[in-house]
Amino acid sequence: MNGSLAASPAVILLVSLLAGTVNAQALYDGVVGPLAVTSDGAASLAVPDQDREMSLRIVYPAQGGPYPVVVFSHGTFSSGDKYDLVVEFWAARGYVIILPNHLDANYGIIPTKTEDMIRVIRTRISDMSLVLDGLDEIEGQNPGLKGKLNRDQIIAAGHSIGTQVVLVNTGQRMRNPTNDFVTESSEDRFMAAVMLSDPGKMALMPDDTWKGGSAPTLLSTGPDDYGLMGDGRRVAEYQNEILTIPDEPTGDKYLLLIERGDHYFGGLIHREVDKEPDHDGLAAFNAASLAFMDAYTRDEASAWAFLEPGVVSAATDGRAVLTVE
Repeated sequence: MNGSLAASPAVILLVSLLAGTVNAQALYDGVVGPLAVTSDGAASLAVPDQDREMSLRIVYPAQGGPYPVVVFSHGTFSSGDKYDLVVEFWAARGYVIILPNHLDANYGIIPTKTEDMIRVIRTRISDMSLVLDGLDEIEGQNPGLKGKLNRDQIIAAGHSIGTQVVLVNTGQRMRNPTNDFVTESSEDRFMAAVMLSDPGKMALMPDDTWKGGSAPTLLSTGPDDYGLMGDGRRVAEYQNEILTIPDEPTGDKYLLLIERGDHYFGGLIHREVDKEPDHDGLAAFNAASLAFMDAYTRDEASAWAFLEPGVVSAATDGRAVLTVE
C-alpha cells in the first residue's frame, strides 16, 4: 500500500520534479546512509544431493541494522563479483546483498544440450531458497553480519538469466509445450523482485514474461537490451507458456525504460563490452530500484513519490521513463 505523501520532503521532491525545476541531480538517493560498506563478506553452503559447495559473496553496511536482505542471481557464466556498482550502492543505503555463485559461475559448467540448461536453471532456482535456508549459517561465517539480517524483508534480484530465476522464485510458473513439464517453485519468502534486464532475452520466453511473478516487480531494460523490448532475440522452435501472467494490471509491476539502455550498461555490469560505459543509465536504474525497494520495505514516502508518473523522466531529463502496470 502506498505511503502517504504528507511528509514535506516527499512533497517538495514530487512537486519540484514535475515542475521541471530539478534535473538529474534530484535522483532518489534513499533515506539511509550513505553508509560504510563491507564488500568482501564470504560464505559457503553445502548443496544437498548435488555434491558441491556453493560459494557466496556478501556485501553489507558496516554498521547498524537490521536491514532488508537482497539475494542476487548473476547472469550466465558471470559471478557475484561483476555487479559492484549496483550492489555496493544498495548496501551503502541500508541493504544486505547476498550473491550466490551458481553452477555456471565463471564457466564452471557450459551447457551443450537442453538437458544441461535445464539442470542449470533448476539448480539456480533452488540455490535462491538454499540461501534463505542458510541465513543463520551465513551469519555464523561472517560475525560482522550479526544483527544485520531482517529475515522478514527479503527481495529477489537478478540479471540476464538471473531474471528468470527471480520470476520463478516469486511465483512464476511456466510450461514446456514439448513435454508439459512445469517449472515452478514453492518459495514464498521473497516480498519483491528487481530485474536488471528483460527476461525476454531468452528465446523460449513469450511476451510479458516479466509480469509472471506474484510479487511487486521492477524491470529495467532499453532498446539496446536483448529480448522482446530490444534487439538480439534468437529464433526458437517453441516458447514456454507462462501460466501466471495476470489478465488485468495489478498496479505493482514497474517498467523502467532507459533510452539507449543495453544489457551491460556499457560494460559496467556482468562483463566488459566494446561500448561507452553508461554511468547515467546505471544511475537511473540505481535510483529507481532503490526507491522501489525503499517503498516496499520501508514504506518511505519520498520513495513512493519518486515512483509517481513523470518523476523519473523529469529527474533524468527524459532519458528514463517509469510506468506502472
